[in-house]
Amino acid sequence: MDALTVSRAESGQKLLNFLQRRIEAAAGELHKWIRSGQVRVNGGRSKAFDRVSEGDLVRVPPFAALKAPGSASPVRPRPAFANAFGGAAILPVIYEDEDILVLNKPSGLPSQGGTGHADSVASLLAARFRHAEFVPAPVHRLDKDTSGLLIAGKSYAALRRLSDALAGRTETPPRKEYLAWVWGRWPHAGESELRDRMEKNRQTERMETGRTEGKEARSIVRALETRDVQGRTATLMLVRLLTGRTHQIRVQLASRGYPLAGDSRYGRPDGERLRLHAFRLTLMKEGRGTSSLSFRCLPSWNSPWELSESVVHACGLCNPTP
Repeated sequence: MDALTVSRAESGQKLLNFLQRRIEAAAGELHKWIRSGQVRVNGGRSKAFDRVSEGDLVRVPPFAALKAPGSASPVRPRPAFANAFGGAAILPVIYEDEDILVLNKPSGLPSQGGTGHADSVASLLAARFRHAEFVPAPVHRLDKDTSGLLIAGKSYAALRRLSDALAGRTETPPRKEYLAWVWGRWPHAGESELRDRMEKNRQTERMETGRTEGKEARSIVRALETRDVQGRTATLMLVRLLTGRTHQIRVQLASRGYPLAGDSRYGRPDGERLRLHAFRLTLMKEGRGTSSLSFRCLPSWNSPWELSESVVHACGLCNPTP
């Protein structure tokens, strides 16, 4: 048998997931090898969903076709896509350490691949880190047309820890804040809390509010600025998510009569691209104390949607170094 050593970045994965990243074989074939004892961890038999740890020796059959580290789905960006986003700066890195990457996702790029999408954050990471022990993967998602901060885990442990935090399964969930331009003049001064029940309408395939059996959706919103755009009134909103439902910001504001600019799904076609940007993300550090990491990234919106200097400075939106 050949032996594979579990690295720090791979530690914590289920045995089956570890093998899928390392071996060119179908999941059914890997299950068969594990059940028959052809795969052994530190000399003993294991189950497919047992977790591996750093330094474990995983022995596999000699006929197993091993992948080069990080070789899963090495999809390179298409030239047309690269040109559209300025060549090399397709996926700007805001922050990086041994555990995480914080990226500035452009509008138009999906977080994950899918039907009709040749490129995604996941595929670009796979291409860039094709020789890494563990290919970084997005911890959460932003809609394809939403721009802004997106976190990727550089190890399995970090990926799992951050996924739990972003899903609200920890005592100190991250703080996620967005900037959004909506059509209309927001009527409330100061902060307002939006509370709804949201559920997908199976006939229209759109998320809707007002359904008593739906999941709770909560956010805090505040109007920052109002201006005239193309003969219509538009308001810049600061939104802090307290829950993370699909299309939550778009649906909550549109259901109150304030659809986002560029949102043809929940508003009216207006010839704009979606004006929704994840601009600030605060993560609590591990260990004792209440220290945190805060990341900010302002949108690259052109006139007439650019942020005014007064808004940037009054609300503390200047980009600091994390």
